[in-house]
Amino acid sequence: MVKKYIQNFIKYTPLLFLLTSRDFKLKYRRSFLGVLWSMLNPLLIMVVVTSVFSVLLKVKASDIGMPFAVFYITGSLIFNFFSEATSSSMTAVVSNASLIQKVYLPKYIFIFEKCAFSLINMLLSAIAVLFVLLYYVIKGEVTVHITIFLIFIPMFLTFLFSIGVGLILSTLTVFFRDIVHIWGVILTIWLYLTPIVYPIEILKSSKIDWVVRLNPLYYFVDDLRSLMVLGEFPCLDHLLIEGVVCFFVLVFGVFLFKKAQDKFILHI
Repeated sequence: MVKKYIQNFIKYTPLLFLLTSRDFKLKYRRSFLGVLWSMLNPLLIMVVVTSVFSVLLKVKASDIGMPFAVFYITGSLIFNFFSEATSSSMTAVVSNASLIQKVYLPKYIFIFEKCAFSLINMLLSAIAVLFVLLYYVIKGEVTVHITIFLIFIPMFLTFLFSIGVGLILSTLTVFFRDIVHIWGVILTIWLYLTPIVYPIEILKSSKIDWVVRLNPLYYFVDDLRSLMVLGEFPCLDHLLIEGVVCFFVLVFGVFLFKKAQDKFILHI
């Protein structure tokens, strides 16, 4: 059964590349800065957020083990990818209704493509993160460690998690269009429950500390910072939690999508 799905996926790989290429061209069409904007955007937002939150929260580099700008941009890299991947995956089936109605295609390919396209955007944004790191390395405030070459681990796990969530959301959106608006609200709440502009240590005495620790993105973000900046390999507990969460979310997403996909044609 697994071999059959792999062969089917390989068969439609050219379509996957075609759809990704289409999205890439559409995003940067008539854009003066083009791909450069994917690197400039996180840098500009970092400057604004750092200017505001570093003053409001009074977070010192000694408290978080790195400059606040590095702390923010590494965390936002993961969350922005997850937000973009799931939001675009959510409408992937509905927006390709005309194509689905005309020819047979494995519908999951549209969700996978949206996540793959978001992954490309994250890798482009990662270049901006490396420039920020280089700036602070030159200033002597950050040290680059060999663990930086392992940052693909939290990135890949976030990718798998996003595919699972994307499959669930795309299925629900076919039958309940209001999910699009609800998900926007959920992402906003999720953003504030992820330690991106604040260190989790400041929540130790609060009542929402346990909620943040139930947030899978907290572990992805924390592991990326550990590997990229602190030179620390993720602890076994983190990897175990991430692996279990990714596995169950992905399996449930595949199960839900597969069970409902035959009814999509009646609702799109």
